[in-house]
Amino acid sequence: MRARMTLATAVAVATTLALGATPVGIAAADRTGEPRSKALADVVRCRPIHDATARLACFDASVATLDTAEARRDVVIVDSQQVRQARRSLFGIGVPGLSIFSGSPEIDFIDTSVTDAQVDSAGRWTLRMADGARWAQTDDNVIGRRPRIGDRIHIKRAALGSFQMSVGGQPAVKARRVN
Repeated sequence: MRARMTLATAVAVATTLALGATPVGIAAADRTGEPRSKALADVVRCRPIHDATARLACFDASVATLDTAEARRDVVIVDSQQVRQARRSLFGIGVPGLSIFSGSPEIDFIDTSVTDAQVDSAGRWTLRMADGARWAQTDDNVIGRRPRIGDRIHIKRAALGSFQMSVGGQPAVKARRVN
């Protein structure tokens, strides 16, 4: 009984890693032309073994190695939701193309709220958002109503790598991410 449960667990892990539920990190690396992690490749190598006992032994050994590598952070496995969250937290920051982000959709805008607003002597605003990001106005357009804590903010990508920020539904101003 224990051998069947272990085999079922190993097959589930290998199938999840090698196929469908696509934990991005390593599995996606193979689709981007980069070599797979040796730890993942060893798990996948067990799949075509026909003898159940040999396949189980292969899975047990390779899954243990993969688990150890993941615990030591030599291998990082993330799912698509974690990639979306990372993309959202990095919105507005120039990040070099990382294979971990390949295959996940680009984020074109974020909606958040103001937690702090400061104006400089030129009348340009710097706003801190609920996620901790700070955005600074870069043009001389006037924000009609002073930004307040809790105001909804919509920031979207604009032409040539720029961004537009709308505060509380007002007309957008040009902005850049500060942190």
